[in-house]
Amino acid sequence: MRMKKTAVILLVFILTLLTLLAACVEKGEESTAESIDSASSVGSEDSKENSSKEDSGSSSAETESLPAIDNKETEYLNVLGCTLTDKNSFVVVGQCEKEAIIEAETAGGQSVSADTDNGYYSVRLKKEGTKTRVYIKATGTLVEEYALDAKPIVPNSDMWPIVGASGYNFFFQKMMPDFMQTNTLSEKQLGTLTEKIRNRVSELDNTLFGTEIIYLIVPSKASIYPELVPEDYAKGTGESKLEQVNNALEAGGATVIDLLDVFSEHKDDEYKLYWKTDSHWTDYGAYIAYNALFDYISGEFPGAAPRPVEDFDFAEDYYNGGDMIFYMMMDQDKVKEFNYYRTPAFDMNSEIAEVKRYRAPNYLMYDEGGMVPERQFSTGNKALPDFLVMRDSYSTQIYDILADRGNNTLYKSMWNYAFNISEITEVAPDYIIYILAEWNIDSILQS
Repeated sequence: MRMKKTAVILLVFILTLLTLLAACVEKGEESTAESIDSASSVGSEDSKENSSKEDSGSSSAETESLPAIDNKETEYLNVLGCTLTDKNSFVVVGQCEKEAIIEAETAGGQSVSADTDNGYYSVRLKKEGTKTRVYIKATGTLVEEYALDAKPIVPNSDMWPIVGASGYNFFFQKMMPDFMQTNTLSEKQLGTLTEKIRNRVSELDNTLFGTEIIYLIVPSKASIYPELVPEDYAKGTGESKLEQVNNALEAGGATVIDLLDVFSEHKDDEYKLYWKTDSHWTDYGAYIAYNALFDYISGEFPGAAPRPVEDFDFAEDYYNGGDMIFYMMMDQDKVKEFNYYRTPAFDMNSEIAEVKRYRAPNYLMYDEGGMVPERQFSTGNKALPDFLVMRDSYSTQIYDILADRGNNTLYKSMWNYAFNISEITEVAPDYIIYILAEWNIDSILQS
């Protein structure tokens, strides 16, 4: 009997112990489950944060993730545009702190360092698939970092192809054959040009007794700043097409104002010779050429000596991006450029001064209504020479100051280079002046 009672007590003890052990195991499992859920939660938040960062980076090529920036006081790094350009390359364009140095790296191992231009930058990179992860750092007083999944826009077929470069530099692709010297002329072509000019000079001598032909061919920015051109393009080492043509024109009896040497002397001036975002020379570059042109003309007409630089105001400001920004299909209102407009600080002839050279006071692009049509001006100063001007769009920047130094000036409509001896005889100019860009030389070969 006592043994049965002892056995019952022992059985109850064992059952109680098993119940306690089971409760401990369940509590331990619950504790472990709580730890796993907690870890999952932390991991989930980390994932959300990482995902948010990635989303921010991938969309930053299209929208600014930083506060709006005052164009005159840039403080933050951002992206304003990303466009496919040439040789499977693209450019990222944006704003940053003034004087900052930009460093860009890609997930594929590319590394680019570039100067900036008054708070704007560009970096040239190669595509790495459908999108290229780019990390950008601007180092100045501030250090800013920016990441994006670059998906460059592809300009449509109406847009002129652009060569994008680092350091806020851009070029027309059609400038590259001149730079690489792949389009030089044969001896036969040069001989034909010289003979054509010789015949025209002779015809003018026989008809007008002294009308002189002057060529003012403006070198492309690449010819003066070869160090800014991407390494994909190797500069030619021989005589360029521009040098060939200048020599052939002189051999035919025309006068050539050789701007290659003149611009090389002024390439590091305070004011820029060329716009950064536009394909044309600046008002200052045109002023330098004006000096060279009228230094020459004043030998025959002393009153036509060039006005000193102090006679002009150069208004500094941020101007809407030029034609190359347009052709890259970026927002010209946002992708701006710090530069200078030239205005007379004297009483210029009102007809000349009122001509609209640019589309708006804050634009770099020329005004078609003001610049393209044929137009004639008269200052009434018979001590000055008479001009007949044949030209392309590079005449915009020199338009007013050239006419200011003439008595009667007839501007033929843009891109009209026809040598019509009957019309020339009627106008009876002292000088026929051709103004055109280096990449437009073929127009005078064909006229």
